[in-house]
Amino acid sequence: MAKAKASAKKAAKKAMTKSAFVAHLATKSELSKKQVEALLGEIVSTVTDPLKSAGKFVFPGLARLTRSYKEAKKGGETKKNPLNGKEYTTKDKPAHYRVRINPIKAIKTALM
Repeated sequence: MAKAKASAKKAAKKAMTKSAFVAHLATKSELSKKQVEALLGEIVSTVTDPLKSAGKFVFPGLARLTRSYKEAKKGGETKKNPLNGKEYTTKDKPAHYRVRINPIKAIKTALM
């Protein structure tokens, strides 16, 4: 059983790094790596501006991004850890924005 888990971890592929992604796009589009990095930077700024102002952005042919506000949570509550039975005190959580990414239907069906 333990050997099966270890072999499954070795077989799992790693996520593509940013530099590998840039290199892949550069070879496919016949652009330089600097041009691709500049393009990716522009895409990020194009996506973040509408998310800040309107709270949503549709990336055509890829996904819909939505921003939601999460209220601050007060800590100081004493709880019991179910794993070891020890008590602990919860910490304060500051207010923050959460971004959700919902892929389009074509991507969902391609992964099934």
